[in-house]
Amino acid sequence: MLDERKILILQAVVHDYIQSAEPVGSRTIARRYNLGISPATIRNEMSDLEEIGYIVQPHVSAGRIPSDKGYRFYVDVLMKPERISEEFRRQIYRQLASKYREVEQLLQETTKILSLLTNYIALVVAPHVDACVLKHIQLIPIDESYILVVLVMSPGFVHNKIIEVNTRYTMEELVVISTELTKLLRGIAYRDIGVTLIKDIKDQFGDIGLALLDLISEELAHSNLEQLYFHGTLQMFNQPEFKDVEKAKALLEILEAKELLADLLTELGKNSGVQVRIGQENPHSAMQEYSLVTSTYGIGGEVIGSIGVIGPTRMEYAKVFSSVELMANILSQALTELVK
Repeated sequence: MLDERKILILQAVVHDYIQSAEPVGSRTIARRYNLGISPATIRNEMSDLEEIGYIVQPHVSAGRIPSDKGYRFYVDVLMKPERISEEFRRQIYRQLASKYREVEQLLQETTKILSLLTNYIALVVAPHVDACVLKHIQLIPIDESYILVVLVMSPGFVHNKIIEVNTRYTMEELVVISTELTKLLRGIAYRDIGVTLIKDIKDQFGDIGLALLDLISEELAHSNLEQLYFHGTLQMFNQPEFKDVEKAKALLEILEAKELLADLLTELGKNSGVQVRIGQENPHSAMQEYSLVTSTYGIGGEVIGSIGVIGPTRMEYAKVFSSVELMANILSQALTELVK
């Protein structure tokens, strides 16, 4: 365990490096943090911290920067998440929930808000389609041969498809069929539509039933693919680390690997609360210069997805921690209200 003086110096190094992105020297700490000890003593303590792996010296004659181990100690022991007022929370909730009535819209807007709050890249993994529950089916005539099939699902997904039919249906007939299909399927998850139900749909509803089953099959075919929304690439490129073109290119490659990012968020989402994975703690080599802060969101207490922020290891952990927690809670509240 670090003694009090080493803790104060490590905290100063982390804080200063997060703010400046420049290696921190002993004179800087003595001048800015009023620790009551000389630069020479600070220098000796920094040497000890380097020896035990909490800070590193990136260049000869340069100051020190935190190591992943140093950031981990800071996050676990020293960090105090930023306090967010109740009024600000209500303001964000109103901004999100009052404008958007579909899940996709809520998720996209959530990433925008979270990115603006943190200045890093915000990510949200959408719920699996196969867990969605059918809520309402509507058939809308387009002309004598074509009908628009609209599936409304909980939580708030809407899928539709234009189908061609051989039979001519009146508006009144389509209203009746819509009602009967809704009664038959309401409350059933995609993944629970079994052989008996499929046979009933085919037998009772003819070409409309077949088209409906085709639409459901198409959705299920993509149900194992995690859908990832993200926002904030431009904000991220404003960080000093990305003045290096190679680092910027590497980040773009990571963002293109949506399955990798979705898997990381989902894996961290197996644990409750806000999770922080720092640099080398990431199992994927492409992610080892970044930190990932995540949480889960849900409906009525049931977890349905993950939300998070990716940034350099030199991220403002206290702000990001609070922002991720805030947006996870607000998104859960908005989705719970949406499906009532």
